Amino acid sequence: MTPYDDGWYKCCLPTDCSDPNTNIIFANIFRWAQIEDITVDFPSDITVLPQNYTLHAIKIGHDDHDSFVQHVLWYYVSGMSSTALCYGKATNYSCTIGNGTAVPKGNGKWDFTLTHTWNGENITSGVLSQSNSNGDLVYRFKMYFGHFSHSPVVRIQYISITVPTTAPSSLTVVSKTDTTITVSWTALDSSDADGYVVNVTSDTDTVQTVQVEGSSNNTITLNGLRGGTTYSITVRAYQQLLGPASSAISVIAPCRLEGIYLRHSENCYTNGSYFWDNTVNEVTEIVSCVLPGTSLTTGQWVRVADPDDPVDCNSNSASDPFRCTDVTSPDATLNLYLAQGLSAAQEGWYKCCLPTDCSDPNTNIIFANIFRFAEIESFTVADLPSDMTVYPQEYKLNCTKIGHNRYGISMSIVSTALASYTNCDDNNGNCPGTELVDSTNTVRYTVDITWDGMTVSSGSTSQSTTGDQMYQCVVEVTDQPTRIRSLIIKAPATAPSSLTEVNKTATTITVSWTALDSSDTDGYVVNVTSDTDTVQTVQVEGSSNNTITLNGLRGGKTYSITVRAYQQLLGPASTISVQTSVINSIDWILVSSITQLNNTQYRIDCLTTTDINPSTDVYWLVNGVMKSNSMYSSIDALTYNNTLLVYPDPLGVSINVTCIAMNYSQSVILHAPSGPPNNVRGFILNANIIKVNWTTSSEANGYVIEYTTGGVTRN
Repeated sequence: MTPYDDGWYKCCLPTDCSDPNTNIIFANIFRWAQIEDITVDFPSDITVLPQNYTLHAIKIGHDDHDSFVQHVLWYYVSGMSSTALCYGKATNYSCTIGNGTAVPKGNGKWDFTLTHTWNGENITSGVLSQSNSNGDLVYRFKMYFGHFSHSPVVRIQYISITVPTTAPSSLTVVSKTDTTITVSWTALDSSDADGYVVNVTSDTDTVQTVQVEGSSNNTITLNGLRGGTTYSITVRAYQQLLGPASSAISVIAPCRLEGIYLRHSENCYTNGSYFWDNTVNEVTEIVSCVLPGTSLTTGQWVRVADPDDPVDCNSNSASDPFRCTDVTSPDATLNLYLAQGLSAAQEGWYKCCLPTDCSDPNTNIIFANIFRFAEIESFTVADLPSDMTVYPQEYKLNCTKIGHNRYGISMSIVSTALASYTNCDDNNGNCPGTELVDSTNTVRYTVDITWDGMTVSSGSTSQSTTGDQMYQCVVEVTDQPTRIRSLIIKAPATAPSSLTEVNKTATTITVSWTALDSSDTDGYVVNVTSDTDTVQTVQVEGSSNNTITLNGLRGGKTYSITVRAYQQLLGPASTISVQTSVINSIDWILVSSITQLNNTQYRIDCLTTTDINPSTDVYWLVNGVMKSNSMYSSIDALTYNNTLLVYPDPLGVSINVTCIAMNYSQSVILHAPSGPPNNVRGFILNANIIKVNWTTSSEANGYVIEYTTGGVTRN
């Protein structure tokens, strides 16, 4: 076949191709090799970024790749320029940007793949530094195949992946409630989008991602939100992949809480919240006390330190710097703000009473702290271990400062500072806190703690301690009162006492200990180690549960067993060392009839673990006489059956058989009656029958009668 004959052919039936009504089918008849198809595997979930997709170029034709594949290449095409991504033949095919493989399919068929990652803005994976500025992503696959002297072929195919060129514009809030936000945007043309993906985040956490199908659908209501929370919302159009994101809009879901609550700058606050005086010193910066669904009658703001002198809403002075406004219905609301500077004597805790004043015992009360300069908004522990069996234990201390931007902050246990930062300035972020709210300089400081039962450590700092752990957070502003908050984490002060081995077998150990009082523990953790390896760790819930059987052990092994009490953290440990037996059990079986007397045969079976050698580590004692272990067999991967055959000779003597394996032993006794039957008498009844009587014995299971007649002995 000449190069000129290579290509597409069509067949027309039943008439020739000039007939417009004929039936036509096409076929490609090629030399050397051809690109049968190019396809793309797209991500199944369009909402997830980044997006991974894989291109497949299917080569068919001649199967001698080693001789005739000159090269294959993948390109990324951008306008008039292109970038080579993958190059090779078959076994040496590789990609410099992205990942690729050459997969043989048989009979000369190969799949040359290319996997890329798309983040909505640029192609990455490796690092493809070609920004997408024209929407669709275009790839080219090129194959050069054949013998140099026999007109080799060059095959090229393109594939385009559709991606929106622009982001949806005019993203706007349509309406919102305490649990929903409805947004809309300008829809793209159907040729530019198949739909949209709306992403909702709070701080850095993704709250929800929603797919909206159809290019003309440009409104969505986002449900399941929380009142008083600030959300960042973006929208992207999608086709086969996601396009760029719109400008984010920030939306605060309105407050709506059950019962009395506080509100400030559209955010909801609960009982005991802190407010910096700089943020409540205008009539437009009020702290609102709200009781939903109730009409205001009187209501009151009162300084807790001076309950007999409530805030005068209509005037202000140095001793009463606040004023207030109110809303009668539909929600009783009393708004508080500073009409002049707040003195040191007037800062601190205030309570709001609604819908009546604070003298009414049935009124609703909520507290707010209004402070000067800086305060500690909260000092809490986070990520306390939920699994008490994991050791050592790790958790975090979070101390949140609010207010003045220049300060020092430290966290400590006893007199040891775990973290200490001085001359902090929130404006330049010179201390390693996490900013939570910019307007109030609310910054959270975190210390990572590791607890090993005896020592608290953070980084290179450590402090020995027992019992409850008391931490302090201190915030200092120059020439202002020092703020101090304390935090206690409960841990048992003592280890459980009298840890004792109750019972053991080859595979189990039962231990007990003296239970602690319920005020000192919530339960216990038992740890089993062999050498330095942890075998198992078991949590025992309940302060009074002080016994446990540890299963799945191995015979003949020495185990170290510790028990610790726990509350929020684990306490100190008690430890004992226990060695398991290597003998599982011993038993006997009657092999032959007992009427054979001296020839009666018993089989003794002693089950031992495979941790020992039955030929060298096991022997027998039969009434004190040592016998070797010559009969044994493997039952399973963990157990040997050691067998001894015993004959009761002489009769009337009990047989004590002991199986000894290393330093362990178990025995079985074949009991013989202490003497023969008493009062044995015989009576001739006739020529063929003799009657025999004797006195029965409580220690006998039965009797064997031996008699001889005509020179024949019978039993």
